[in-house]
Amino acid sequence: MTTALLLAVSSTSFAQNKYYPFQANKKYGATDTLGNELVKPIHKFREVFPSGKEFALYNFSDEIKDLIVNASTGKIQSFAYIVPSEATINGASYTIIRENDKRYLRSEEDGKIIILKKDYTDFFREGKYIVAKHYPDPPPPPPARPAPKPVKINGKLIPPPPLPPPPPPKLPPIGFDGYSVIGANDLTLKPVMTGIFKQYLALYKDEQENMAERIVIKKRKAGEHSDFYAIIFSTDHTHSLYDSSMKLVKKFELKDAQQEQLEKIASDIMKTPLSNFDRVNSPAPMGLPSKNRPVPEIVYPVFEVVKADNGNNQLILKRSATEVKVIFESPNRISWDPYKHIAGIPDTDTEFNISPQTGKIFLPQKYREAAGIIVK
Repeated sequence: MTTALLLAVSSTSFAQNKYYPFQANKKYGATDTLGNELVKPIHKFREVFPSGKEFALYNFSDEIKDLIVNASTGKIQSFAYIVPSEATINGASYTIIRENDKRYLRSEEDGKIIILKKDYTDFFREGKYIVAKHYPDPPPPPPARPAPKPVKINGKLIPPPPLPPPPPPKLPPIGFDGYSVIGANDLTLKPVMTGIFKQYLALYKDEQENMAERIVIKKRKAGEHSDFYAIIFSTDHTHSLYDSSMKLVKKFELKDAQQEQLEKIASDIMKTPLSNFDRVNSPAPMGLPSKNRPVPEIVYPVFEVVKADNGNNQLILKRSATEVKVIFESPNRISWDPYKHIAGIPDTDTEFNISPQTGKIFLPQKYREAAGIIVK
C-alpha cells in the first residue's frame, strides 16, 4: 500500500508539472513549474499558442534554431524558421514553418500539417477564402536553340561562330510580390484563381443598420468574418472585379484610383451599394458612461500590485478581503497581466508566469536576484 501511495503521489506531481516561457535580460527561455530551466533565454520572441498546449520561442534569424515547446511534456521541436499565428483556417491558428526546401503550415491546436506548394506569406482570411502574398514563380528556361552547322569555304569546313547568349528571362521587379486567392478557407487550400496582384479590396453590401442589428451581429463567434459580396484585385491602374464565387465580372482601367472611386465603380457594375465596411467586424456600440456603470464585485482570489511600507513594490494575492499573501517584492516597478497571469519587472526586462491558484512564480532561481525580485 505504501508503494502504491508513493506511486500515486509521484504520478500526481509529474502530471501537475508544466512548462512556461520566461524572459530574462530581454531574451526568452523556458522553465518548468519546479524552477528547472528547460531552454536558456536566448530567443528574441515568444508566443503562447491559443490552445495553451504549446508555445514558440523564435528569432527570425539563421543563427539560432526556432523552437516549439509542449507545455505539458516539455518536448522541444526545433525548426530553421517559424512564424506563429501566420494563418487561420477553419477557425484554427497555424504556424508557418520553413525547413530546408520545405514550407508548410502546422496547426497550433493539434500539430496537423498542410504542405504549401509556393512561398506564401501574410495570410488573410477573407470570408470563405484565404488570400496570401507570394513571389511570382521564376520563368521557365528558354527553349534550346539548334546548333549552327559548319560552313564550307574553299573546300574546307569552317567552324561556325559561337551563338550569342540567350536573352535573360524577364523577371519581376526587385521586391515585387503580390496577393492571390490561394484557396478556400479549409484544409485543402485548393487554388481558386491564378495571377498575383499588388493589392486587393474586399467589398460588402452597404446596408443600413440599426443599433439592435449591430448588437445581434456582435454575438457571432470571435474572429468570424463575413463573406465578401465582391472583391477587386489591382496592379497599378488595372483593376479586376470578382464576385463572391471568384468569377471575373469585369476588368477596367483607372489611374491613381482611390478606395471611394473603386467602391463606386464596383457598386455600379454589381448594381448594389458596396463598401469596404464589414459589419461583422465593426466596433461594438458604446456602453454606458463610466459614471453610470455599476461597480464590479471583487471575485477572489485576486492579485494586486501595492506599495509596501519599506518603499518597495509588492505583488500580493488576496484570497479574501482579510487573507493576503505577499508573492514577491522589488525596488523596481512591477507589471501584472491579470488575464494571462504574467508578472514582470520592466526595468530589468524580466517576465514570468505565476500560478493563479498558489502565486508560485515560474522563473529559475538564478535570474531572480539580477531582476530585483525578492520572494517572500
